[in-house]
Amino acid sequence: MLVRHPETEANINGHYVGRGDSGYTERGLVQVDSLAARIAQFEPTAIWSSPLRRALTVGQRACDATNVPLHIDERLNELDFGIAEGFSFEETVEQGIRFEFANIDGPVAPMGESRRDIWDRSVSAMEEILAIDGRIAVVTHGGVFRSALPFLLGLSIDNIWTFHIRNAQIAVVKIIEGHGQLEEFVVG
Repeated sequence: MLVRHPETEANINGHYVGRGDSGYTERGLVQVDSLAARIAQFEPTAIWSSPLRRALTVGQRACDATNVPLHIDERLNELDFGIAEGFSFEETVEQGIRFEFANIDGPVAPMGESRRDIWDRSVSAMEEILAIDGRIAVVTHGGVFRSALPFLLGLSIDNIWTFHIRNAQIAVVKIIEGHGQLEEFVVG
């Protein structure tokens, strides 16, 4: 199970927040509880989470509800937006900051990570998780979700922007003989 963190103030106000922090909106606070409940219904044997608070809070609540181990993994952090971190969409335009979402190997924003960077670390985490026997829930961010889902479904790095990942998005992928099958794709 892949889970994107709940709605934050930065999401609503249009700010790029990768490694930084942003508090939940009122809707996001409700989503924390609903996501933790959905994860508990999934009956995971372990929960993995980004260490960033907007994801980790959900992972911790789900662990409290399920009494399963919580693994905190830096590879599940959001994309590093470099010099665009914390800026609004409008501010990046005013500052002349160019984004290169189509470039696989160049940074998405100057001094940030590339698509390949987030793909490689997301795939590394997913490969480790797939080696574990059991039902694993992963609480993370849009960029990791956009990388992990195509990987799990056998798609390439070219498909990293294929899925629109909303706040509180959930994807349940069943792995059968090494092949991923998307069983559920909903907003929690």
